[in-house]
Formats: sequence, C-alpha cells, structure tokens
Amino acid sequence: MEQHLFTKLLSQTDTSHRLTIPVANLGDFDIPSGQHAINIEATDTTEQQWTFTLSIRRNNNPNPRPVFNGQWIRFVREKGLRAGDRIVFSRQQTEGDGVQYRIRAEREIFNIWVNVQ
Repeated sequence: MEQHLFTKLLSQTDTSHRLTIPVANLGDFDIPSGQHAINIEATDTTEQQWTFTLSIRRNNNPNPRPVFNGQWIRFVREKGLRAGDRIVFSRQQTEGDGVQYRIRAEREIFNIWVNVQ
C-alpha cells in the first residue's frame, strides 16, 4: 500500500534551484548516521526513474534544512513546472526490505489539481 509522505506547493526557489523538503519528513528517509546526503530513486507517473540527492546541513546543525537536488532541476524542466504547481511524494514497501518512492507533479486548472506528465 502506498504511504503519502508529503505534498509541497512549489516556490520560485523550488523550481529554480532545489526542492526544500519539510523538516517533519526528514525521518521518512534513512540517512545513515554521520552522513549528510543520500540518493533517492523516485518513479514518476510515466514510470520514468529520477535520482534526487537528499542532503542536510553538516555538523549536526539544529536546523538540518533537507533539500532535493541531483536531477531535481531536470525533473522541473522536463515537466515544465513553475511556482504554484505542487508535487506529491509517497513510498511503498517492495519485496524484502525495499522501498519504492513515487513522485507526482500537479498543476491547478480551474480549481482542480491535475497530473503533469
């Protein structure tokens, strides 16, 4: 069963530099102790795989400020995303101990959120 992790309305910074992840969702990702970055493989609604690098500030900063970079800007450009659009990020367990992440981009059209392919 798919588990919703977060929905984020995109800001200008999210669409031009990196995606800021809600700090409350940092625990949804397994960052090994002592590391500040991991790669997250996510599949979009067209079954295309994307590799995002989830990174946090170093040295146990009290404000870790988690962000996605890596292929994030490529994802934004290929989907034609802009400030005001949103993404929905989720995960589901796979066989064994695996986790599959999913990302969905959406745009509001006439008060209805529709998938951006």
